Amino acid sequence: MRRKSKLAQQRARYHLVLGIGFILVIAFVVGGVVWWLGQRPLPLDPTTLCPSKGPLGHQVLLVDRTDPFNQAQKAAFDNFAKDIVEKLPVGYMLSVFVLGDDFKAETKPLIELCNPGTGEDKSEFTQNTKALRNQYTNGFIQPLDKVTTELLTANSAKESPIIEMLQLVYLNSIQAHKTQGPVELYVLSDLMQFSTALDMYRSTPNFEKYDATYMAKKLWVDLSSVDVHIILLNNNIKNQSPAFIDFWNAYFKRANTKSLEITNLPG
Repeated sequence: MRRKSKLAQQRARYHLVLGIGFILVIAFVVGGVVWWLGQRPLPLDPTTLCPSKGPLGHQVLLVDRTDPFNQAQKAAFDNFAKDIVEKLPVGYMLSVFVLGDDFKAETKPLIELCNPGTGEDKSEFTQNTKALRNQYTNGFIQPLDKVTTELLTANSAKESPIIEMLQLVYLNSIQAHKTQGPVELYVLSDLMQFSTALDMYRSTPNFEKYDATYMAKKLWVDLSSVDVHIILLNNNIKNQSPAFIDFWNAYFKRANTKSLEITNLPG
């Protein structure tokens, strides 16, 4: 009877070890599957290359081409545009607008794409890094390079409805793509407003007087979630006086802008 009892104990230990081993194998397999799934990229929108749940952040570029660029401005803009594109974080959207000779036809972005990532931080064992690199180059970099290059040859215009265009950029892009991440608006312009709403070539307007007009109320926008960067073109230094800068500071303050930065484009 003792031998049978000892044999039964050995069998019990054997089955226990076997059971523990089986559980460990299952845990290892499940853990491996979870890890592999975690390494897979999130699905992207096939048109915008943005995460399926929406962009993680948004950068908007508005280029004022109502006046032609000189050679220095073209070179400076080319460097600026490349810097914007190359530094765009993965998952962030870049929207590009132009203000040119056909204001009514330019109310929509020329292009809107997210940075899908280069795949350099991914493992070849879990993802097709070559395909990710091709997607970044062919689907993101090349289309944006084409658009920014075409901006250099855009035609000049008789009017410069900058305030009207800012409202349309807000409605058709910033508000249309609501994101929990940061939103930045880059405006490359001389800010010389010239339309039925306001004429800055005649004289520098007083913002308080403008703000009391019907057009000011009609064209108002809420930029409380937006960091605004003005890249000022020095096309009309005589009119771009301290009072001129004061007007635009007051305009963006009235729009509740989250932050405002004004710098000059070389040339």
